[in-house]
Amino acid sequence: MKSAQHNTREQSGFKVVCCECGSLSIKMTDLVNAPEDTKIECGRCKAVRGTLAELHVLARSGNDIFEF
Repeated sequence: MKSAQHNTREQSGFKVVCCECGSLSIKMTDLVNAPEDTKIECGRCKAVRGTLAELHVLARSGNDIFEF
């Protein structure tokens, strides 16, 4: 992983992979009208993964974060 990409992920605060169950899925209702401080839950175990604002930061951070 490149250091710039690692720093971006740390800045966002959003957990891409759930620390509780390892899932990648998220659960969120009404994204359009939700306030930025809305908690985003894991789609499998419902653990809080971060806020909508943190997810927006991660989405804007660029590309090539994941390599498969």
